[in-house]
Amino acid sequence: MGAFVTVLAERSGLCVLVRGGREKMKIIAGIPAHNNKKCIGSLFLGVKKQVDAIIVVDDGSTDDTVEIAKAAGATVVAHEENRGKGRAVKNALRYAVEHGFDALVLLDGDGQHNPNEIPQLLVPLTNDSADIVIGFRTFDQMPAYRRLGRAVLDHATGGPVRDSQCGIRALNRNAIELLSDTLETDDFAIESKMTRIANEQNF
Repeated sequence: MGAFVTVLAERSGLCVLVRGGREKMKIIAGIPAHNNKKCIGSLFLGVKKQVDAIIVVDDGSTDDTVEIAKAAGATVVAHEENRGKGRAVKNALRYAVEHGFDALVLLDGDGQHNPNEIPQLLVPLTNDSADIVIGFRTFDQMPAYRRLGRAVLDHATGGPVRDSQCGIRALNRNAIELLSDTLETDDFAIESKMTRIANEQNF
């Protein structure tokens, strides 16, 4: 794998890490969830139209998130207690590896991401021009107090990524396998660490 170049697709809200044709891939979506009963059902139905399978990793919800996700038809892995978003993401990565998926799309369970953007998110993976695609939020979509923090964390990842904390991202098989073996954090630093490791590996 060679070094990546960044293409900022401002209109679509994507920060694409470009590398340089792949056939149709088997795609799974992973949704870390915690007390998301209000939107998990509709989110599942929207995502279902775009991928081959979905796994909802429930991180110790105390509401009806698990029941609603199962009723909608999701495969659910449920933590008995809250263990952190990082643990949920790692479970999704391992599931994708163990079940032979070629790509994993991660979306937060709170409904802030638009499932209709998934096909565009996947284009750089399907044409083999990227290992990882990361969404980004423009500053006018964020509270002022979060802007500085995001800028600092983006810089700390060591790579040209517009929004290292964004929860919607797509990974190809190479990235899934590497990250499932190397990610160690269980908390919300998971996105930053994922990006840093990918940068170190020239993804």
